[in-house]
Amino acid sequence: MAYLSLYRKYRPQTFDEILGQRHVSETLANAIIEDRVAHAYLFTGPRGTGKTSTARILAKALNCEKGPTPAPCGVCDACRAITEGSSLDVIEMDAASHSKVDETRDILAGVPLATAGGRKKVYVIDEVHMLSPGSFNALLKTLEEPPSHVLFILATTEAHKVLSTIVSRTQRFDFRRVPSAILEEHLADIAGREGYDIEKEAFGVVARHADGGVRDALSALDQLASISGRITAEDAEDLLGERHDDSFIELFDAIAAGDVGRVFVTSHSLVAQGADPRQLAFGALAHTRSLLLLRTSPDAGMLLEVAADDLAALEAQSERISGPALLRMLDLLGKAITEMRNAPNHRLLLEVALVRAAAPETDPSPGGLLGRIERLERRIGISEQQAGEVVAQPEPAATPPPTPVAESAPQRVAKKSAPKPAESPAEKQEPEPVPLQEERPGAPAPAQGVPAEVGFAAVKDSWGATLAEVGRRSKRIGGYLNPSRPLRMDDQGLLVEVQATFHESTMSEERNREVLAEALHSALGIRPALSFVARGSGPAEPSDTAHRPVPETAAHAGDEPADIEDTSPVESGKHDPIELVKKGLGAEVVEERTPS
Repeated sequence: MAYLSLYRKYRPQTFDEILGQRHVSETLANAIIEDRVAHAYLFTGPRGTGKTSTARILAKALNCEKGPTPAPCGVCDACRAITEGSSLDVIEMDAASHSKVDETRDILAGVPLATAGGRKKVYVIDEVHMLSPGSFNALLKTLEEPPSHVLFILATTEAHKVLSTIVSRTQRFDFRRVPSAILEEHLADIAGREGYDIEKEAFGVVARHADGGVRDALSALDQLASISGRITAEDAEDLLGERHDDSFIELFDAIAAGDVGRVFVTSHSLVAQGADPRQLAFGALAHTRSLLLLRTSPDAGMLLEVAADDLAALEAQSERISGPALLRMLDLLGKAITEMRNAPNHRLLLEVALVRAAAPETDPSPGGLLGRIERLERRIGISEQQAGEVVAQPEPAATPPPTPVAESAPQRVAKKSAPKPAESPAEKQEPEPVPLQEERPGAPAPAQGVPAEVGFAAVKDSWGATLAEVGRRSKRIGGYLNPSRPLRMDDQGLLVEVQATFHESTMSEERNREVLAEALHSALGIRPALSFVARGSGPAEPSDTAHRPVPETAAHAGDEPADIEDTSPVESGKHDPIELVKKGLGAEVVEERTPS
């Protein structure tokens, strides 16, 4: 007798023998008992999880001589014919090789005909998503109102490719990946029946390699059985190769450590095993998504179809990679996949994306700059958790919700010749120093105050960059803040000196303050409460500037020179508009006219 593969020899013959699909088998068994069997079913799920086997068992249950019964006998003529694939009442069609409309019509031509002795004529169409649009249209009307003696069972691994008009005419059952623990028990049972000498740990290797597919697991066991002597876990790993999931863990560990060399080595080993670079990119994208889910949601493990060991490894790795870094990886991999459509060298694009993820300094895009800033912040102790704690604080009732804004790197030094624009309002927002961290819409804003990580010196150093950002957002408000300077920053917020009382009142309007607040947040990651004062009427300068020379004309003892951007100070009480224009804008009087 010819050798029979294990997955064919041990194909399930009853609903009870189907592994890991209890929600499907029990529902179908109850439908048979209650005589509520539908006219069409859609079985979807990963390969090797029992879709076609379940279709055959359902056909036997309906046509068994002792039926309809949820437990077909398996020995009557109808059951044996269906098991052997010779029944005239069970027509199986592989849509992958019979996708043309003429072939579909030929098969459907027998639908009106009576059965060959059974109760039901069952049409099983495997990989139904491969049918052409014409074939789907040919199937549509028949599927909607088939004769009472006809049952359609459609099976597919890609349900999203099946027309919605087809799906709406069926009852859908989703088959799930079989857990590794169940697979290991099944493999051990079959190995015992076959007399294989295999270590217990080897079953775990095979189960993890099968990724929830029973057929893949039995095929791998069949392959291992050819090894002479006792089969060990090392033998299984050598023969089956390293799993992609394990390789992705190693790859992302290298990315988290910034080890570009190890990134190349790991990606090379994956390609050397025969993996397609574009599929690797999709796998890396899915792995990144899993890490982001686990990092952002404590119950995300329920959303991932992974084994317990894999879940533990993913949870541990998610703690080593920040949320902003994961978002940047998603962006890099997504762009690489898009570019692969028209590029001849997919592997190069994948490697470039992985290297840029591991080493932000190699990425010239704004995302790479944000990645470098994030690493610097981690080194000086500014963590995601600190930013999250600030976000969690309640917002004062009078404070309007802040508008999320993309963060950019602070420019430390502003050219002396360029006038410095000013910041705009907005009550204090989170001192979110992590560049890529999103501000969640609707989240409560933090209490007012200035984060300890950003001091007044940093605000003064970055004032030029802040004003430049204001100018990009609004030239009008940039003009109001030209010239201006920060005077003081404490728990009450930031005090800004502007040119005159007109500028003070204008900048005190909320919409104008908001522009400056957004610019401050963009430059420094802070959003302090803002107040303004006209030049010459401000409070005493902080002690860190007391060493500067104080002009005799200063309005208050200890004030810093009131000039802004190399303009001469205006003496207290002398706010002549003409003088303000001359000194603030560098203008000169061309002609004086007196009113007639």
